[in-house]
Amino acid sequence: MRWPLSLIFLPLLAGCAQGSSGALGQTQASAQCSPTDLVCAVSGLDAPIATGASLPVDISVASQGSASPPLTFLSGDDGVFTVRGVRLDGIAPGVASLLVMTGGIVVDFFHVWVETPDALFLHRHDGGGLDPGDLPGRIQLLVGDELVVSAEPYRGPQRLLGEADATWTSDPEVVQILDEGALHRRRLVARAAGATTVEVRALDLTTTLELEVLP
Repeated sequence: MRWPLSLIFLPLLAGCAQGSSGALGQTQASAQCSPTDLVCAVSGLDAPIATGASLPVDISVASQGSASPPLTFLSGDDGVFTVRGVRLDGIAPGVASLLVMTGGIVVDFFHVWVETPDALFLHRHDGGGLDPGDLPGRIQLLVGDELVVSAEPYRGPQRLLGEADATWTSDPEVVQILDEGALHRRRLVARAAGATTVEVRALDLTTTLELEVLP
């Protein structure tokens, strides 16, 4: 592939930053996530996207002293992942290039991995958005307590990137499940004393949380 000569005049990124640098050093990419979600914030595009999941990304030009030109993104293999605006949709396991273009010219590219998850874990989020990690299989709440939980895909010990539609069920008399502004995240509100099993289904996987509400 022939690269335009103008590329050599774009200065490379100096110093370290969050996210991933493109193969040509002209752009910087990171997943759109809460800065308090440390796993997501420091991964850039270095962690695989889960098949069936969607990952919103931020990509900007790394050259200093200039405004960013309008960028468009293109998948090098739609059989591995596709692009919808700023979202990368995992299709099948593999690796393909994410092409970064401006004015019809490729200015950089990233290698994007996609992997099929084999487990689903529930993560708790505190009031500041911090993700302390996965929950134990059983927890207790008091009536009126609230708990923000997200369903996170894993492959073995590795957490995968992306969010996917999830179905959440429980006994509504004991716990009310509310939307939390993200496909994979819910707010659990303890309504009455009792016990229930919160079941979550996503990406053809199922996980459960045994929840007891105390008076």
